[in-house]
Amino acid sequence: MYHPNELIQDIQERLDRMVRDYRDIVEKNKKLETENKVLAHSLEEALKQQETLSKRLDTVSQETLRDTKGLDHWKTETRKEIRGIMKEVEKCIPQVESLLENK
Repeated sequence: MYHPNELIQDIQERLDRMVRDYRDIVEKNKKLETENKVLAHSLEEALKQQETLSKRLDTVSQETLRDTKGLDHWKTETRKEIRGIMKEVEKCIPQVESLLENK
């Protein structure tokens, strides 16, 4: 059997160890909460940056699409002009031929 003093001393040592463990856990928890706040702030900043970049990408995509549509319109108009010029040239060919024949 244990002597009462030994039993009290054993209980005291266990209580001291439990208090030390509790303090260590509280300190570790504070560090983790601080780290969590820093990470949450970093995440918030990253999300803001992602939103900004996403808006910028949308703008660039819209500009590219608009430029492409403008290019398509320009090609269509250029083709029309070339066809018109070719028709004028075709009209002129007989006149040039007749001029050459008269010489």
